[in-house]
Amino acid sequence: MDEEDRRYNNSSDEDEDPNSNLPPKVAELAEASVPTSLKGVRACMRCGIIKTLDQFLEYGCENCPFLDMAGNHERCNLCTTAFFEGQVAVMDPSESWTAKWIRIDAYLPGVYAISVTGQFDRDIEEELENRGCRWRCRPVGADANGSW
Repeated sequence: MDEEDRRYNNSSDEDEDPNSNLPPKVAELAEASVPTSLKGVRACMRCGIIKTLDQFLEYGCENCPFLDMAGNHERCNLCTTAFFEGQVAVMDPSESWTAKWIRIDAYLPGVYAISVTGQFDRDIEEELENRGCRWRCRPVGADANGSW
C-alpha cells in the first residue's frame, strides 16, 4: 500500500466523532432530539420531550434513561402520551426563559410539550419518587393548579 492509499484508508478517521471539532454548544445542538415526523408524536410524561413512538422505541428518552423505554414497546406506552398541548423548540435550555418557565432548563435541547396530560402507573410513580424525580404530566381532569 503506498502513502496515498494509507492516507485515504486510515481507519482512525472513520472512528472519530464527527462532532469532536465543534464548539461544545454546537456539538450539544447537533445531538438535539427532534421529531422525525409530525404524525403520531408523543411526549415523555416525565420531561415532556416530543418524539415519534419509533424514536422512543429506538433511543428511549435522553432526559430520562432510567425509564428504560428503548426497545420496550409496553414501557413506551406507559411513559409517553399523545395528550399534550403546545410545542416549543429549545436550543439552549440553560439560557432560555421559556425553558425556565416550563421547567425544562436542566434538560437537553429538543422539542418539548408546554403541558402534558396523563398519569403514570403507580409502580412508575413510586420509582420516580424514590429517585427524587419530578414529572410534568397532570392527571386527566386536573386544572392548571393541579386540583380536581
